[in-house]
Amino acid sequence: MIPKVTITLTRYAEPDALVSRAIVGALAQEGVSGEILFFDQNVSSTLSVSDFKSGTLTLKVVRGALRSLSDARNAAIGQARYDTILFLDSDAVPEAGWAKAMAETLSHPKCAVAGSRIEPGWPAPPPPFAKARALLDQYSLLDLGRERRVVNKVVGAGFGMDRAKLPKNFKFDPDLGRRDGRLFGGEETDFCKRAQALGYEVQYCGKAAVTHLIQPERMAWGWIAKRMIYAGYGRAQQGGAPSPSRTLELADYLFMPFYLPPYAAGWAWGRFAKWRERSG
Repeated sequence: MIPKVTITLTRYAEPDALVSRAIVGALAQEGVSGEILFFDQNVSSTLSVSDFKSGTLTLKVVRGALRSLSDARNAAIGQARYDTILFLDSDAVPEAGWAKAMAETLSHPKCAVAGSRIEPGWPAPPPPFAKARALLDQYSLLDLGRERRVVNKVVGAGFGMDRAKLPKNFKFDPDLGRRDGRLFGGEETDFCKRAQALGYEVQYCGKAAVTHLIQPERMAWGWIAKRMIYAGYGRAQQGGAPSPSRTLELADYLFMPFYLPPYAAGWAWGRFAKWRERSG
């Protein structure tokens, strides 16, 4: 039986050429049928369904401003025709078998959330600090091999959920994740923790892969420092200790003096924000 899926992605201000590559990759999925929901927050864009060739998946474009990435994902959960909902970043290009492999993983009775292998699409030789695994998380990259395994969380460039297994009001926290163009995070980790609290597993599917296209400006240290500030803020909002996707290695410790200060600054900012909320 051919799996039916809803693939969804949104863009805040990414250029048409970048987003188009992700949509073309989504439309080229093999072994599945269903729909693609593209939430286009660039209301002045002329990108339309007629710009793309449909196959076994139909494309729907929904235009309108949204407060955050979490709000866009929640809108997709509410509008999806199918319970297997797969999330792509607007700069992530899936391999042809990505959706089928993800659907197969999500069909396991205990699995409610699944993540995929995420490979880098560097526009130039990667900077030296990209060797630090803690920093690879900030690029939404993940490679745990080609097998399926239980993990604690997913990485946002390519993941999915089985809506049928979760409560009807199970959504992403709108106070976490990217919003207003700022690089807040933590929404996927929070989502996974709540699914696990219900007794479900989060699984990594090594057969499913996407290429995350790294934009040139994100190779600069200034972008990484800003990303670490927001990562620290998100961790403070969630509580608990940092949880990198992989065990730290030598490069992580070598670059720690550079990335730990902005992370700590973001954590302090997040703790202050939570104190202000409690203080009213």
